[in-house]
Amino acid sequence: MPGSCHQVTAMRPPRSPPAGTTVAFGETIGRFQHNKFRIAELVTRVEVTQAYVDQCVLAHTRGKLTHVDAAKAKWWAAGTQNAVLDECVQLHGGYGYMNEYRIARAWRDARATKIWAG
Repeated sequence: MPGSCHQVTAMRPPRSPPAGTTVAFGETIGRFQHNKFRIAELVTRVEVTQAYVDQCVLAHTRGKLTHVDAAKAKWWAAGTQNAVLDECVQLHGGYGYMNEYRIARAWRDARATKIWAG
């Protein structure tokens, strides 16, 4: 679970080369209002997921985390990780599919979490 949030948090679309240097319509794509809204939504998803995982960790340390709640947290974190990385790949455009960029490797590695998370 914590790995899912950490991996997603490490992806910063506005600082990545495509969003910061790719120009369309005279402006970098990271400055488009629509992309700013998308990035804000992605950050919110990650922050909410991290808060949920943190609460589960606290419950676990108190001996109050049930197996069902643990499975729900793993399922939610894996789903959020994949959904957010899917969007990040879209924001990166063609760069999102090149292994030279961290986003492509993170997206590829995250596919396994759907299988073993929950």
